[in-house]
Formats: sequence, structure tokens, C-alpha cells
Amino acid sequence: MPIVTRDGRHTRGAPAAFRPRLGVLATHPIQYQAPLYAELARRGTVRLDVAFLSSDGAKPCYDPGFGVTLAWDIDLLAGYPSTLLTRRGLGGKPAWLRAASRWLRQQDIVVLHGHSDPDILLAAAACRALGIPYLLRGDAQPQSSAAGPRRIARHLVAGTVVRNAAGALPIGQRNAAFYRRYGRLPLYIAPYSVDNERFKAAADAARPARDERLSSLGLDPRRPTVVFSGKLITHKRPLDLIAAIERTETPVNLLLLGDGALRAEVRAYEKTMPVRCLGFVNQSEMPCWYGVGDILALPSGHEPWGLVVNEAMACGLIPVVSTSVGCGPDLVDGIGEVFPAGDVDALATALSLVARDLPDRRERLHGRLAGFTIGRTAAGYEQAAIALARRKRGAIALAPRLRRGAAARQEGAGGRTTT
Repeated sequence: MPIVTRDGRHTRGAPAAFRPRLGVLATHPIQYQAPLYAELARRGTVRLDVAFLSSDGAKPCYDPGFGVTLAWDIDLLAGYPSTLLTRRGLGGKPAWLRAASRWLRQQDIVVLHGHSDPDILLAAAACRALGIPYLLRGDAQPQSSAAGPRRIARHLVAGTVVRNAAGALPIGQRNAAFYRRYGRLPLYIAPYSVDNERFKAAADAARPARDERLSSLGLDPRRPTVVFSGKLITHKRPLDLIAAIERTETPVNLLLLGDGALRAEVRAYEKTMPVRCLGFVNQSEMPCWYGVGDILALPSGHEPWGLVVNEAMACGLIPVVSTSVGCGPDLVDGIGEVFPAGDVDALATALSLVARDLPDRRERLHGRLAGFTIGRTAAGYEQAAIALARRKRGAIALAPRLRRGAAARQEGAGGRTTT
């Protein structure tokens, strides 16, 4: 058997017969997931096949949040096998379900991303009908952001999908609490992670040019630099961050990496404040800009996890996040600062605290990130797949014996006489 250690290290030597067929069904290729799939394929503990409902992300597509057409500059399909199960309208649903069922039958275990997408729900029902165990993967938290009848409906759907699952792959503490809300579901920890090594290497290479880059933007390189990475939209609260840097005890710069509906309003502050908005920054360039920063700020009003925190920490930035950011208990506590969402004064205080204590906090970064690597996430997938494949094989092997036993008992009962 292959051995997967707790920190994600992997030893080879698994006989082909022991490699579970692991299918992953996701809505579309995502830049954060591609390195994980490539790592699973490289390690070879499972026979991976990833199916997508859309090719969006792998090819240029319009993102309404950023307000631009995105074309990621990294290959999101490289290094692992994939299948396209293109969504169809209502009239084409029976044909889509037949195609999806054919793909499902080729798997021993299936990972379903999310529990609210209609096609993912259909796939969950198909898994139940076909006797294929499924694992859930997502970023849901115990308290839903929905309200009224919609909240009730989401709760009922989530309860049904979770209770029928063979297990879940929680990304962190709050996500694990969501699954526990619906019963005793086996949990295989698979934390949200990014390619830490790629981000760190690129940031380290860019750091010597930090002063020059900041000076070229008209910013003082002697000041700590705060970085915001994300969509410039209301619930991300970038305007809170701009207001907060006016109130910090230690003067700081602010770089905003992103685009969206608030971009014009954000850029208006560039004339009077040490604020610069760089617009949308693609994946290969992102670590270079993290490399000029010191603090990552994520003041969002709603953020189920916040993978930009993983990215920035890999590049050496200290995180300051709101209480609405899901990764706070896992990544930020004890390293950065967590402040009440929407409290600008508290955000300013948090930024000041971090700016005064950067060296000591940076010393603790490496130890925290050791538990949030692509290897550790892949290990969670592998552990779940192996455990469920063993259980499935055991059930299949036991079924003939149970049938023979039942037949014998029935025959014995039929042969007895009563007086």
C-alpha cells in the first residue's frame, strides 16, 4: 500500500489494483484547483479523472465581478486527465444525465464540488442511484448568508446532500463545523491551499526591486505597504481599507490589485493619498506585486475562505482580515490580526499593530503554512479515496456471503415442521 504521511509527503509503490478510481466533478477549471489536480495525478495514489460542467476559466470568459474578460495566463488543464460534461438546458437534461452517469460508473469514489448547483445535485442523486459513494468539497459555513425562505430551502437541500454523502473534505474549521451540523459524517481534512513554492519563489525574485517599483508609483518605499487583492466590489469593502489607512498610527502605502464596479471611486483617492490601484493582475504577475508588500488586508463583509491570504502569506505578507473571512481561525489567528467586519477604526488599529511588529510575525509564517500545502491537501483526498474504496470493496465482497446466508436460513425455515 502507498503511505501518505500527515504532512502530505508521499511514498510510491502502490500496486495498480489498489489505486482507487477517483472522479472529481467541478463547475469549471479554477486557478486554485489546477495545481492540486496535477499533484494528485503526479503522485499516482489514485487514478484521477476530473470532469467539468463548463470550460470557463480554461478559455477567456467575462467575469462580472471584475468587469473584464479574463484569460488566465497559466494552463488550468495541464498535468491531469479531464473530461467535459457540458451543461445543457432543460430539454437536454436527460441526455446530460446519461452522459454523466456513464462517467460516474467509471469511478470508485466521486468528489462533488458544492451542494447547491443544480447539476451537482443531479450528480449526487445519480451517485445514490448507482451506489457510488460521493465526498463533498466546498467552502460552506455553519451560518448561511441567505435569509427567509431561501435560507430554509438551502438548509433542507444541504441536509439531504450532506447526510447522503460518504464523507467530506473540509477546507478548515468553519467548513468542518458546517458538515458536523448535519450529523456524524466522516471528515478527511483537505485544507484550502495554493502552490506556496511558486508564489514564494516569484516573490523572492521580485523583492530586490521593491523600492524601485514603489518609487515608480510615487509611493514612499520606507513605509510599510498594504496590499489588497480582489474584486473592487461592495462586499469586499475596499473603501473601508482606504479610510483605515488615513487613521493608522504608522503611515503606510496601499496597493489595490483588482478591478470592478468601485474602481473609479477607488482611483479618485490616488490624487491625495498613498493609494494606487493597478487593476486586474494575472496569476503569473501576482507574486511579483506581493513581493513589494508587507501586509495583506482583506476587509470583506462575506468571504467563505480567502485564498488570497494563502497566496500573500506564502510571499511573506502578514494578514489582516475581518471576522467574515473564513480562514481567520486557521491561518490568521496567532500570526496576523482579525477585526470586526465593517469597523474601520478596528481595521486601522490592526494595521498599525502589524506594521509595528512585522519581523516577529514573519518568523511564525513558515510554521503555520506547513499545514496548508498542496501536498497536505492531496493527502486528504487520497486518504478519503483509499478508506472509501476499502469500504466499498468490503461491502461488495460481503454481499454474496450475506445472500448465501439468507438463502440458507430461508431453506432451513422452509424445511422445518411445526406441530
